[in-house]
Amino acid sequence: MLVQKLEQYRNETSQRKRLDEIHLKVELLRYKLKERKAKMPMGKGTYGTTKGRPPAKKKMTAKQKTLPTALQKKIMASKKKK
Repeated sequence: MLVQKLEQYRNETSQRKRLDEIHLKVELLRYKLKERKAKMPMGKGTYGTTKGRPPAKKKMTAKQKTLPTALQKKIMASKKKK
């Protein structure tokens, strides 16, 4: 009977050790996930610390490209100001 109790106790302690190891691994993963979320927000369209998509680049349309170069430069300068 004493041998059975010792075996039972040994099995319980080994299970506790495994549970403790699993618990530590889970805590480590939670910590890493928390760090990742702090660095970069999760979700669709996130960019750095601001939510949503970054603004589209301002390009010239096909019709504007047919204009004279001086006028094209003037259009691009006005787009840069905005």
